Amino acid sequence: MDNSRAVYGIDLGTTYSCISQVDKYDQAVVLRNFEGDATTPSAVYFEDADHVIVGKEAKGMLATEPDKTVVFVKREMGVDDSFNKSINRFPHHYDPAEISAFILKKLVDDANNLGDNPEPIKDVVITCPAYFGTKERMQTKQAGEIAGLNVLAIINEPTAAAISYGVKTDQKKSVLVYDLGGGTFDVTIINVNKGAIKVIATGGDHHLGGVDWDTALAEYMLTEFNEQNHTSYTLESSPELKYTLLLEAEQKKKLLTAKQNVKANIQYEGKSARIEISREIFDSLTMARLEETIDATRRVIEIAENKGYKQIDEFLLVGGSSKMPQIKERIDREFGCDAKLSDPDECVAKGAAIYAMNAAYAQAIQDYEEGESDFKPAPLRGDRAVVVNVTSKTYGTDIVGNKVQNMIFANTSLPVKRTLTFNTTYDNQRFVSMKVFESDFTNEETDFVVEDRFCNRVGNDEVLKLTKDWPKGTPITVTFNIDNEGILSVNAFVEKDILDFSLTIEGVKNAEELNQSKAIITKAVVE
Repeated sequence: MDNSRAVYGIDLGTTYSCISQVDKYDQAVVLRNFEGDATTPSAVYFEDADHVIVGKEAKGMLATEPDKTVVFVKREMGVDDSFNKSINRFPHHYDPAEISAFILKKLVDDANNLGDNPEPIKDVVITCPAYFGTKERMQTKQAGEIAGLNVLAIINEPTAAAISYGVKTDQKKSVLVYDLGGGTFDVTIINVNKGAIKVIATGGDHHLGGVDWDTALAEYMLTEFNEQNHTSYTLESSPELKYTLLLEAEQKKKLLTAKQNVKANIQYEGKSARIEISREIFDSLTMARLEETIDATRRVIEIAENKGYKQIDEFLLVGGSSKMPQIKERIDREFGCDAKLSDPDECVAKGAAIYAMNAAYAQAIQDYEEGESDFKPAPLRGDRAVVVNVTSKTYGTDIVGNKVQNMIFANTSLPVKRTLTFNTTYDNQRFVSMKVFESDFTNEETDFVVEDRFCNRVGNDEVLKLTKDWPKGTPITVTFNIDNEGILSVNAFVEKDILDFSLTIEGVKNAEELNQSKAIITKAVVE
């Protein structure tokens, strides 16, 4: 049986998410939800611990019950306090991976109930911002596993967008993917040659996105409201006021994509205000955020140029927030191009679906050739996608004097492996402390050794346990591996003796914790 299409791509977004599949006509299509929409708001409302509502209805509860509603949870990936159950930042002690699992479960349940899939959806590829590090990627992958899915791979959002675009062009070209989503921003330069995608350089900010444009407009509307009513409210006066303004701001932002002027009517605690907003005002309010994306784009272009890639043939705008007219206008003016807006809401999920189909086909071929399956897959009819990615972070380990020796640098092609040798400092030493660090350094010549204050720890205090009483000066070889998904693993050995070492990362669950989360999510009712 040919199961190459029984795989799916999921864009797990900060503000909106969607799911896609390559259909029997070899076209990547988005599967709609119960409301008939291609995308589902990444909002979760908790009726109680075992009954949650996901999507449009949940988002509508923000203005009335914000304490029971979670939005922008993707921005909490990698934030240690958000995974600390004792701090209880989210309803019913859920953490960001579990809340993300509810979103995934909603997407999958709707697609299962509305589609004509012969089997329940199981095998998926999930996208994440290119700028996510190991911690965020592992937490995203575990969100899929908690939702009961088999996560074939985690791939970068701009890479998925480039796959969706690249399989439709016969020309070899260098493409800059400017990906401004609801809560994250990535800029990635990619070589496209039909279905062959090679990532050259990437950068961005996973705490910058359309919601920051909404916030700027919400603050402006609040100022106008206060002036008209002689009040002194702030966005922090109450969650109800904050989300009332943010929801209104998002609606007006979308209207300003097509209109020059809009009017907002704000009501709160018996007071009201009528506020006129022009596109010019909106653009001036959000110019600083836009310039941050331009600065990041320049930095990635410089990295690519230093690697010998001097020419960009095309600028591709993806992510829902790229539809704002100011984006294309500013990109065109800065870089002298004619940037293309390409299926911004759906291309990431579609590219992930194409990637998933190729991954499933490759696995089926391998299973057949290794005798694991008696079924030989028919030649793949759909679009081929071969991807060479890069790591978005630099990784290293501590050395003497609060210094970090970097081993793998950002924008290195994946997969990659690097080794470093240390020596024991005294006879019969049985333990060696080692810390793993992550940073944004990109220059191997100048950033090989840096101060640890410029880096972030990956994992908790790690200890290498030696199995013998080795003499002083015994070499210990430490190996850093980053796989095609951008996820780091670390191992060490003395001669041929593999050392007992575990890279434990805050917020990344062990097998027992993962099973506990799965049981909780499976039990819950998700609407």
